[in-house]
Amino acid sequence: MAEQSTEENEKLIQEVYTAAMTRVHSDQSLEEPERLVWEIEGLLQEVNSGASYEQYFRWRPVSEISGIVARLNGLGLPEVAKLTQRAIDVAFPRGMPQTDKEKDGLTDWSEAQETELSQLADQFTDLNGRIANVLATRYRQLRGDH
Repeated sequence: MAEQSTEENEKLIQEVYTAAMTRVHSDQSLEEPERLVWEIEGLLQEVNSGASYEQYFRWRPVSEISGIVARLNGLGLPEVAKLTQRAIDVAFPRGMPQTDKEKDGLTDWSEAQETELSQLADQFTDLNGRIANVLATRYRQLRGDH
C-alpha cells in the first residue's frame, strides 16, 4: 500500500509553496528551504495535473528540470529520481535542452513518448504521499524546526 501524506505535512508544503510562488512572481529570491519546496512541489503539481510529466517539462524552466533528479536524490527519494530521470530521457532523447527557448521547440512528443511519460507519471503518483512526507520533514530540518 502506498504511503499516505499527513494533513500537517500537506498544509505545511502548501503554505510554503504559496509564499514561494508570491516571491518568485515578484522576482524575489528564495532561501534554500523554500526553493526546495518550490521545486519539488512544482514537480508534484505538474505531474499530478493529469497531463503527466508533459506539463512539468512544458512549464518549468530548464534550470529547474536539469537539477530535479539531484534534488530528489538529495532528499533520499532515489525511486522518484529514477522515474524522473527516465521521463527526462523519454522527453528529451537527445539530451537536456540548454535553454528554455530550445526546450519549447522540443515539447511536441510522439504518441509513443506521450504513452511512456503517462506510464511513468502513474508510477510517480503512487509515491505522492512519501514525497510529501519526506519534503516536509526535510523542510523542517533545514529551518531548524525538528
